[in-house]
Amino acid sequence: MPSTEPEHDLSTIAGAQAYLSSTPFASTSLTLLSGIHSNFTYRLYLVTPYKGQSTLVMKHAKPHIVLSATEILYAMERQTFEAKALQKIREGLDCEPRAATVPEMHHFDAEAHVIILEDCGEQSRNLKELFLTAPPPPAIAHEIGLALGQFLGRLHAWGAADPAILDVFAGNEQAKRITSWITYERLIPTLTTDNVPAVALLPAPIPETDLAAIRALVAERIPEIYAARAALTMGDFWTGNVVVRLDGADGAVTPRVHVIDWELVKPGIPALDVGQFCAEMHTLTLFRPQTAASAGALIDAFLTAYRAHCGSLAPHTANVATKHMGAHLVVITPSVGWGTPEENVKAIELGLTYMREGGSDQWVRESSVFGSLM
Repeated sequence: MPSTEPEHDLSTIAGAQAYLSSTPFASTSLTLLSGIHSNFTYRLYLVTPYKGQSTLVMKHAKPHIVLSATEILYAMERQTFEAKALQKIREGLDCEPRAATVPEMHHFDAEAHVIILEDCGEQSRNLKELFLTAPPPPAIAHEIGLALGQFLGRLHAWGAADPAILDVFAGNEQAKRITSWITYERLIPTLTTDNVPAVALLPAPIPETDLAAIRALVAERIPEIYAARAALTMGDFWTGNVVVRLDGADGAVTPRVHVIDWELVKPGIPALDVGQFCAEMHTLTLFRPQTAASAGALIDAFLTAYRAHCGSLAPHTANVATKHMGAHLVVITPSVGWGTPEENVKAIELGLTYMREGGSDQWVRESSVFGSLM
């Protein structure tokens, strides 16, 4: 078993390498892939290949997530739920070879809060980075969208058909808390009291009728997040949690796609997974117009494949996804560095429109990205 001595600070490369030194995952070097206050992820260059792989990925979780100046979540159960998701999805989710999947989990150390995972490949990048640095042509984007839509559709259908799977993840209360807070609890403050620069730059005040409707949306959605058992949801289905490697030979390119970071997995509202992903993809078209053709092709393929594989589409899925995309554009997009306050105005205006019109079947069908779900 890996050592869990206190001197091994797994938030550092040296500490992580020392932790691994007496394990089958001992490494000549490590590269930090991502590191924030709550999670640290490394690529391991192994001394000895493991199951034929010369590189693996190590994820270390810290026991705190800061929600606000007054609320910090300390529970480490989130990584236990992630490990369960990786194991059960690999065992139980029936996906075709072209579909996305989750990386194989090789080791879980609950004491040191470490997961060792299959590496999608040294040349892999998350989907957001891929589109920002080397956007794939529309044909390849279409293939990625099909892979992701099939995967998410089958995930939702699998959970909806098997209450025992939902029971495994029903206790992930921290995931419910984060999902409620990250978008809906911050929605009205973003538009009223948080002094968001882009909100102040809107060409006209937000009508009170719109704010009242948004308050009603918040009051409806938060209890649903805590109570929902419609399906097994990923909970954080966005472009940063999709890792892609483009393998090519003889002029043909085949995407290999992994869906990572399952700490927020839970029984939930399927449309929130769909809406979050489409919001992030559509944001590319708002701030990086050169990606519009490829991003649009990916969204269309994703929704087509999702509808084909999700089983019985829940009533109003497209409407809920539309409103969730709107909330995401208002709360998340201006806060994560996409553009200047002046540029962020367009995201907030579009988000307000999606929330205002999301209840109209005709508008969703004719004017939103979710028309194919109607």
